[in-house]
Amino acid sequence: MKKIGITTESAADLSEELIKKYNIGIVNFKANLEKIKDIPGNIFNKMRIAEEKGIESVVKTSQPSIAQYLDLFKKKLEEFEEIVHISVSLKVSGAYNSAMQAKKFLGKQSEKIHILDSEKASGAQAFLALKAAEDIEKGLDLKEIIDNFNKRIKETFIIFMYDDPKWLKAGGRFPKIAQVGLQKMKDFNIGIVMREKGGVIKPMAIKKNVKNLADPLFDEFKKFTKDTKKKISIIISHADNIKEANDLKQKLETLENTKVLYISLMDIVLGAHAGPNTLVLNFIYE
Repeated sequence: MKKIGITTESAADLSEELIKKYNIGIVNFKANLEKIKDIPGNIFNKMRIAEEKGIESVVKTSQPSIAQYLDLFKKKLEEFEEIVHISVSLKVSGAYNSAMQAKKFLGKQSEKIHILDSEKASGAQAFLALKAAEDIEKGLDLKEIIDNFNKRIKETFIIFMYDDPKWLKAGGRFPKIAQVGLQKMKDFNIGIVMREKGGVIKPMAIKKNVKNLADPLFDEFKKFTKDTKKKISIIISHADNIKEANDLKQKLETLENTKVLYISLMDIVLGAHAGPNTLVLNFIYE
């Protein structure tokens, strides 16, 4: 039996290749596709087509159940002596609480489950899971892995842009007055670069004459990282917007000390609220 294993949620936007490489256990978020479930394509294409046809395109998501976490923890405890679970930010989802409740049902084995709040989602959460997995391969003990995790939270970042505020409105996460303001900005080609800070999403910069999402994200990334001499690893996530994801990748690869690990389709839990075409730039200082 191996000593320590890693688990996380589908919100982390991990590639299948890396999930298999590091044997990372995944708990999937739930989605109720309701009227769009029979429309072909990925979730974002379903949302687009539904809107074009006048079909209600709201996708309702919910955190994984306690039972899902319990099943995964039990399965992984057959392979590993201890489990480090890296949860999506407590401030954006109740997933962390579900994991904690599942842990209580394990009795004496609960001491073998260590649940950590990533304060992130998307590729930033993926980075924290991957780095912990790398620490395990290096032979670090549990305390060292958790200490490194806590340090890396401060070195891991998310910046993103949504394409149209109508999807934010549909998701019901923004006050109505904010929805009106965001739509007026969209009408005048004004966009907002958003970032994660302290586990919550906040505006980072307002951009005028927005023609695409890759350019403003690239500009803000350069400003944010201009004073660092550290190497930067990047994961790009997108809501069925592979063209702009590739455009962003090409721009980023012109910079020194930056490496794009991979491009990933966003998980439904965040993508359904941000909407089709959303582009996310996740990065970590190495």
